[in-house]
Amino acid sequence: MKDDPDNQLIQATENTFSPSTSAISSNLSSQHLISSQFSEPPSKRPRQLKLFGLTKVNELSDSEINTINKSLIKMIVADYQPLSLVENVGFIEYSKKLQPLYSIPSRKVLTSQLLPQEYNVILLKIKSILQNVNDLSITTDMWTSDSDKSYITVTCHFIFDDQLYSPVIATKSVSDIHTGQNIAATLTNIFNEWNIANKIITVISDNGSNIKNAITEHLLKHHHPCVAHTLNLSINEAINDNSDINQILKKCRTIVGHFKHNSNATEKLKDFQLQMNLSPLKVKQDVPTRWNSSLIMMERLVNIKAPLSATMSTLPQAPNYLNESEWEIILDSTHILKPFQIMTAELLSGEKYPTLSVVIPLIRGLQHNLRNLKTKTDIGDVFRNMLMGIVSRRLGILESNKIVAKATFLDPRFKKTAFDLLENASNAQKWVSGELKMIISKNTEMKNEMNTTVSTTAHSSNSTNDATKSLWEHFDNKVVQVKTTLSPNITSALMIRQYLDMPLLDRRKNPLEFWKQHKHTLPDLYKMQLKYLCIPATSVPSELI
Repeated sequence: MKDDPDNQLIQATENTFSPSTSAISSNLSSQHLISSQFSEPPSKRPRQLKLFGLTKVNELSDSEINTINKSLIKMIVADYQPLSLVENVGFIEYSKKLQPLYSIPSRKVLTSQLLPQEYNVILLKIKSILQNVNDLSITTDMWTSDSDKSYITVTCHFIFDDQLYSPVIATKSVSDIHTGQNIAATLTNIFNEWNIANKIITVISDNGSNIKNAITEHLLKHHHPCVAHTLNLSINEAINDNSDINQILKKCRTIVGHFKHNSNATEKLKDFQLQMNLSPLKVKQDVPTRWNSSLIMMERLVNIKAPLSATMSTLPQAPNYLNESEWEIILDSTHILKPFQIMTAELLSGEKYPTLSVVIPLIRGLQHNLRNLKTKTDIGDVFRNMLMGIVSRRLGILESNKIVAKATFLDPRFKKTAFDLLENASNAQKWVSGELKMIISKNTEMKNEMNTTVSTTAHSSNSTNDATKSLWEHFDNKVVQVKTTLSPNITSALMIRQYLDMPLLDRRKNPLEFWKQHKHTLPDLYKMQLKYLCIPATSVPSELI
């Protein structure tokens, strides 16, 4: 599902504005685009120069200057342009050709006036929306800048007007001592500034012990580990514990490194590919700590095997080449790792639709794929079995996690069907039912209070009808008893049954559209999904800064 540019939010961070291009871009840009929801709508047609009598206007109005300034800010932020752009001779000349009367603001004006002004406008708009949001989730990530300063970025996720939003609300510098207490203090300040501390359902981060300690021990919030990080840990564990796979990867890196540092070898590889009527492809260097880059490296070697073999045979002082059994192990490894790459892409591909609810079906699909994968080598089979065990240990438990289970059950694409074990599906329904009863009970109490108020008011203002009312008192009391009996237990069961009886939504559809259409037929379940379908499966939104 493609992101809709009109729905992208400007990141609203709490940094002070500095000359750093990346910092300012982080402050105002999310997903590369600035949202038209938070910006002034463009004029319907370009404004022409006005003529007063026979004299051409020789200056722009404040409104026209403001409009162009906003467009300039959008371009800088959306395209991650350096602030020095406004000092470039070519850009200045280009701007003059477009609008000779416009004076480009200086870099100082951008950082001290225009960017802070736009930031404050967006800040107020997001805060205004958050006042109408009851539940949200948080993703957070700690990172280090090029100047070795430590920062923490916080993104909040919520559903508003049946759309999922993920604005960055803060990027703050943190103490060099990254204790749980220090991290918690920074997060507390951020939550208080935005008045969201009591709205947080869960906080998603990587598996670092300090951030987990800050969230669970100091903030007393529920912590959900980033599924993408957990996948990464699982694969790295399997690779590191398999000496045969490690040795082959080292051999691949040596071959790739030879071509990366030898232009003659690279040119010969290209020549052989052209002779074989193949599109020229270069080798890909991996980063040992990133398994997906190792997969890409191996896949590229497999793709260019024939021209690579021909090239290696002609190179003097060429590194040791791969034998056929090693090629088969590489092929097994790519087939084993490919489903992990696809799952990671699924989890990271969308910020405009729920992802936590897809975790259980993706894990089950991954396990099914690994179980049924036929390997050609014993080493490949050992690698496959090792990964199956690690995935089951690290990720299999998520099916019995209350928050993940509720999110899955409330996703009309999955409901109870996504669960591997019937017991886990039943537990998910039980947990949703229990919370639904509390929602209905609370709603009933509020309605009864309102009815009591209305009844008291009517009684005091219409005492002449007391005789008539006494005749209906017995019946009215029975009606109240019936309503009390139906709520909340029976009402909860009926609503869940109605939901489960509906056909599953196509898994390629956006579940938020389903709930938008059924908010009046399933009102209390609708309220629940606002709470759980806003939770992302990964902390990556906070890592994209």
